[in-house]
Amino acid sequence: MKMSKVNTMAASKSKAKGRGPVAATVPQDPRVEQLINDLRHGENEMVRSSAAGELGHMKAAKAVSPLIAALKDTHPYVRHGAAWALGEIGADRAVGPLKEAMNDDDEITRGKAAEALGKIESAPKMTM
Repeated sequence: MKMSKVNTMAASKSKAKGRGPVAATVPQDPRVEQLINDLRHGENEMVRSSAAGELGHMKAAKAVSPLIAALKDTHPYVRHGAAWALGEIGADRAVGPLKEAMNDDDEITRGKAAEALGKIESAPKMTM
């Protein structure tokens, strides 16, 4: 697939910030908005947790802020999914919130946060 000049520039900017060409080279999936809505307003923890997981599989950079907010969800399943998804996406700005999640009352949430931090902090960084 040939990247347009705009996508190439966006990918370059993304790499310069140390994140790699996250979403700049991948077309936006139309399901992302619905999944973000489900993450924020899903009727139960299974809907919210599933949305977090799917956003992580999609590496949806647009979902980083809602996923960070989901680290404070009342249900641990959602917090597990959010921490995992942030690690999959690899967003540097999630490091602080994930470090806070290391103090979560739930042991699995703490473990998922630690795994996510490991992925983010060990990812190769581009320097310019």
